[in-house]
Amino acid sequence: MHIKGLIAGLFVAGLLASCAPSIAVKYDYDPKVNVRQFSTYRIEADRQRNADPIVGSNLNQRRIAEALDQSLKGLGYKPTEDIGADLVVRFFTDSKDRQQVQSTGMGSPYGWGGWGYGGGYGNQVYSRQYEENRVVINIYDSRTNNIVWQGWATGQLNTKKNEKNRDLAFRETVASIMKNFPQSAGQDYGAVR
Repeated sequence: MHIKGLIAGLFVAGLLASCAPSIAVKYDYDPKVNVRQFSTYRIEADRQRNADPIVGSNLNQRRIAEALDQSLKGLGYKPTEDIGADLVVRFFTDSKDRQQVQSTGMGSPYGWGGWGYGGGYGNQVYSRQYEENRVVINIYDSRTNNIVWQGWATGQLNTKKNEKNRDLAFRETVASIMKNFPQSAGQDYGAVR
């Protein structure tokens, strides 16, 4: 019976490790805005919202800005430092502490058959603490200052796996967000879907 509990424990530990949250990407947009009118952009970090000392550091803000610049150029937009840019791209990051709880769910909590007599394998509960990070990109029409598109990624950017190559982790995260933004030169939202 002890070996079965040990095997179940190892199985759940492996399951917890394999079920670590991955990066989830979502986006939203204003379907009334004709994006064919935009061709230039300016990137700004939202300094008030980048309060997290690690993910929101100047180093990571620079990584995100460079990845945004690369993505937008790849979509056909032209960078400008001019105040007259068609789009203002603002981004911020934040972090929250999370807990993942997993239960083996083996057997009845009342013992064998639910009657409280002996046996059952018991219910073992395992938990794991982790930090969930979020990168949010807001794209504004510079003339109206209204958001025309928003994309965000949620997951674990600050893991041991990403520690050796944070540049790549941030570049891939931003690229996965921006692949949902329409290309310049006449593509509208209907063409993205």
